[in-house]
Amino acid sequence: MTGTEIYKRTPTYERQARDIRLHAPHWKLLLAFDGLRTLAEAVLSAETTFAEALPLTKKFLDEEWIEEQPITLDQYLKRQGLKDIAATGAMVPPATVLHEPAPAPASPAPSGAVVAPAPSPAIAHVPPPLPATTAVANPPVAATPAPVAKTGARAMKLSAVVDFITSLVGNIGVGQLLVYRVFLRVPPELLLAEDIASVHLAGDTSLIQGEKLQKAIADAVEAVAKRALPESVFASA
Repeated sequence: MTGTEIYKRTPTYERQARDIRLHAPHWKLLLAFDGLRTLAEAVLSAETTFAEALPLTKKFLDEEWIEEQPITLDQYLKRQGLKDIAATGAMVPPATVLHEPAPAPASPAPSGAVVAPAPSPAIAHVPPPLPATTAVANPPVAATPAPVAKTGARAMKLSAVVDFITSLVGNIGVGQLLVYRVFLRVPPELLLAEDIASVHLAGDTSLIQGEKLQKAIADAVEAVAKRALPESVFASA
């Protein structure tokens, strides 16, 4: 189990629900499997740990009280924050032509035919360069640059932040859960301001420039994981 699976309760559960005996926290986890939330999200909702949830989830599966809920491609893309199917690698863009291919050789002219000479390529007239001492009248005035929103002195690598958080625990699943807990404390408007619709647990290339978002992430890591972010999460200048 990776934490990304989506489970739903089954007809078997519906038939046996009144006879099932579970501790209250275990009921909370079982009822969290609604066919919409991932395993990691259900664990968060049930306020339990990933280590406790895994054997319970396996028990629910063995009892046939839950089953994995398949999702459509559109649902998957939406959950991953992808806008185009090409982003999944399912479609391969055409190769880029770096130069025009050489023309095919001309067919030989039939015997006795008169072949007109090929026209000479036109030569564009290029005026001679101005002497080095020639002054240019009325030099163009440089446009005033538009004001740029204040950003952090260094860009923060989102993938490095995720890697650091998951490295704090010895289990990948628990590490993923810790990542979710951290980013649930980050104001969503700050994430959306930098077009971060989701946090990928692998291969994320997002760079965080805004000082407010950088500070919010650092504060969330310190509050949840009780650790300060290392210098390695920042991109080198």
